[in-house]
Amino acid sequence: MEKVHKVHAKVFHVSKQYGYEFLPNSYRLVVTPMTERVFQSIFLAIHYDFGAAPFGPAGTGKTETVKDLSKRMARNAFVFNCNTEMSLGTMAELLSGICACGYWSCFDEFNRIPLSVL
Repeated sequence: MEKVHKVHAKVFHVSKQYGYEFLPNSYRLVVTPMTERVFQSIFLAIHYDFGAAPFGPAGTGKTETVKDLSKRMARNAFVFNCNTEMSLGTMAELLSGICACGYWSCFDEFNRIPLSVL
């Protein structure tokens, strides 16, 4: 029987398996101390089965940081641009599709979703 080797990424005490998803060559973010802290925070949130919500002013690269982390872990990330027109049915279909595929998701402009939908 062949021995199967698995690649894991380790941050602090958390170890997550590499996704092996084919992602074509594209740009990467410049790694700064801030992006490293965001990567660590998101990684720990995933370990504890929480979601991560990077917070900050518009145009600071929150969505791009999440997308770059998913590329580094070889996982597909689906980015949704939320708006005020989203309904309960739309959100239900969206979330059930994400759960079925196992993709990472990023809800851009999440604060625009009406409270009745949330």
